[in-house]
Amino acid sequence: MKRSGFTLMEMLVALALFAMIGLISSQMLYQTANLSLSMVGRSEYITDIHRAMSVLDRDMRQIVNRGIRDDLGEFFDPLTIDDGRLLQFSRMGWLNPLDEDRGTVQRVEYSIEDDGQVLTLTRRYWHILDRIQESVPVKQTVMQGVDLEFELEDSAGGILTTYPDPLDDVEELVPEIADPIAVAGEEEVDTRPIAIRFKFTLPDYGTFSKVWVIPNVPPIPEVEIGDPQAGDAP
Repeated sequence: MKRSGFTLMEMLVALALFAMIGLISSQMLYQTANLSLSMVGRSEYITDIHRAMSVLDRDMRQIVNRGIRDDLGEFFDPLTIDDGRLLQFSRMGWLNPLDEDRGTVQRVEYSIEDDGQVLTLTRRYWHILDRIQESVPVKQTVMQGVDLEFELEDSAGGILTTYPDPLDDVEELVPEIADPIAVAGEEEVDTRPIAIRFKFTLPDYGTFSKVWVIPNVPPIPEVEIGDPQAGDAP
């Protein structure tokens, strides 16, 4: 009786082929899993950026002309910016679904903080406008990037990273150091901020810029404590 079967060489060749197929399959599975995790991570990152821009957009579109006083009684303009990294303003439209004892105008501060690796955009807000020494801000992390900056564009087309200019008050007190043209009697052009630009760079995505036009709304006066005419004004 003649026996049929595989020789040792045939078995070794078959095992080698199966090993190669298994290795290729495992590599493809590994790459597919890594790609899937990378896509999920990128999707979550883009979602976070969209959420951050929504928060910024909601605040910027509701800027209101209302100055405040800090916990030391010092007056701050309705809109201030310091070196492009500290933006503070008053915004209306603060919802109050729980009917808390507060107004609907909110003081908001955006600060850009550097930890040595990335820049973090942080949002702070206070529960009252004219603060007292016990006032504590609520802090929120908005987004991170490698290059974040705020700018103001004024009505003359200039770019401001600091506003209001701290030298303005000095020039009013000491006219000798003011602009010689203005001192000579020529009328200065009264400029004001008309737009806010936020520039940011995201790793692997590039540099972006978003501009908001500052609403031109009438000023809201400060509420004097004990003023019977104040009513329920925010």
